[in-house]
Amino acid sequence: MDVISAEEYEPVSFFEVEPTPTDEDVPWPYNDYVYQIQRGDVSMSCAIAPAYKDVRIILKFFDRRIYELNSVGVRDVRYENKGGDETLEIILNESESILLRVKPNIEILHNHSAQFET
Repeated sequence: MDVISAEEYEPVSFFEVEPTPTDEDVPWPYNDYVYQIQRGDVSMSCAIAPAYKDVRIILKFFDRRIYELNSVGVRDVRYENKGGDETLEIILNESESILLRVKPNIEILHNHSAQFET
C-alpha cells in the first residue's frame, strides 16, 4: 500500500502531543489522527490519514479561523529534523507544497512553482 513517508512517531515528535485517533481500534496507517497545539493566541489542528493521504489543517487566531486546508489524496507528507529544526512538509502535487513549523511559533509556508513554456 502506498502511504505517506512520515512514520507514526514523527508527527508526534513534530507536534509534541499525542494525537486523537478517529477510531481507537484502527491502527496506523489506516486511521485518521488529529494533532492539536496552541502557541499563545494561535492554535492549529492538523489531521492526517496516512493510508488515504488526506490532510486537514485549521489555523486559528484566538477562536477565529484564519486558514483552512482540506486536501484529499496529497502526494506525500514528510517529516524532517535538521539539528532540532523540525518541519512537516505536505506535498500537494508536483508544483505545490506546504511547509509547517511549530517551534517556537506556528508557521505555514505555502509554496507553488509553475513551469511556463514560451
